[in-house]
Order: sequence, then structure tokens, then C-alpha cells
Amino acid sequence: MKSYDMLLQAETGLADVTGRPEGPGRVGVSVCDIAAGMYAHQAVLEALIERGRTGQGAHIEVSLFDGMAEWMAVPLLHFDYLGKAPQRVGLAHPSIAPYSDFMTKDGVRIVISIQNEREWADFCAHVLGEPGFATHPDYATNVQRVKNRVALDAKVAAFFAARTKAEMVTLLNAARTAYGVANTVAEFSKHPQLRRVSVATETGDVNLPAPPAIVNGVRAPALGAVPKIGEHSAAIRAEFA
Repeated sequence: MKSYDMLLQAETGLADVTGRPEGPGRVGVSVCDIAAGMYAHQAVLEALIERGRTGQGAHIEVSLFDGMAEWMAVPLLHFDYLGKAPQRVGLAHPSIAPYSDFMTKDGVRIVISIQNEREWADFCAHVLGEPGFATHPDYATNVQRVKNRVALDAKVAAFFAARTKAEMVTLLNAARTAYGVANTVAEFSKHPQLRRVSVATETGDVNLPAPPAIVNGVRAPALGAVPKIGEHSAAIRAEFA
């Protein structure tokens, strides 16, 4: 069968766990292509190390399906051993609460993540201003919070809706609650943490995201220009002649 990214998002069940309850969704970037490339890169490096040790080369095969199958391990194991795959919940987490997006009074969507009982207690005390709510029998443990997610999310949503982004950020920082703003691509383009590098092309320089790895403190390494069509053809043919 022909292999394209969105087809594999559907084939591997990724689309089934992506999106909102109304229906499956596509991940907005080509994750199946990227996963296969990552595993091919990993396998090549392992083969080079092995060749250095033994002198033996390796034949490597990587498919888009196998790459995404590895990424789908957690939903797959949920189904195989618990009998039910994680449900589509948008920006919420299927098994942790509160871990979802909430809209502020000035229209900013903030995602918060409560990962343990200490964080939950700090959130109740320093954000909600209700220290005793942390031990409420319906919400004292993550299991109870997930079970009563609808009522809990409604309470948190009402709190956010009455305050601005600036007010919520101040409270969340005071409580050491993990959070992130649900940015648009336009907002991401201006993000203070976004590192960029300039790459020359035939039609002018392009500012790309910098390579993720920071090696020896170099945050924006110099990258070579995009080759012109056929620029290296002669050298490649000579290499394999």
C-alpha cells in the first residue's frame, strides 16, 4: 500500500485518540514522517557504532507504520491490558485532573497540569484560595478528581473566567503550578523561547527554528545554504563511481 503521513495517522489509531469527543482528528504536523526519520537516524547511529566494534555493516528498514506504532505504545497498552483506549478529550488529559485548558476573562486559553497531591494542595491554597478544598472527598485523590472531572473543571473554569491572564499567571506562579498558554502559530512565531537560525536559499534567507540540541552552549549554529538543483550531483557521482 502507498504510505502517506495522514493515512498512517488513521491506520495506526493515532487519529482515534486525537481531537475532541465529536470525532477523530489529524495531528497538525507530519508526525509519522518525522517518527520514521527519527528511528532511521537512531538505527544508522547504532549500526555505525556496531560497525566500529565488529567491522560488520547492517541492513536497515524503517516504515511509517512501525515508527508510529512505537509512539502509540501507551494507548495500545491501555487497550490491551485495561480493555479501553484513552478517549479523545481535546486539550484535557484522559487520566489526570485537573489537566486541561481554561479560558481567562480576557480570552486567553491557559493549560494547567496538576501531577500529584502536593501540587493539588498548592493549587487549592494559592490559586483557588481554598486550602480545605484539597481534601474534599470528591477531589482528594487523582482517581476521585478524574471521576468527578466535569464538576471540578467547571469550578476551575469559573475561577479562570473571572480573572485576566496576568492575574492567573501571578497566581499560578505563586502556587508553582505547571501551566502553558495555548498559543496560535502567530503567537508562537514571537515566542521569547523560540531560537532561530538563518539559512540561505536561492530566493533569499529563511529564518528557521534552530536545531533542538544545544551543543557546547551554541544556541544558534551556522547552517549551510540550501543546495541549488544539481549543485552536488557531480561530487555524489564521483563518490560512488
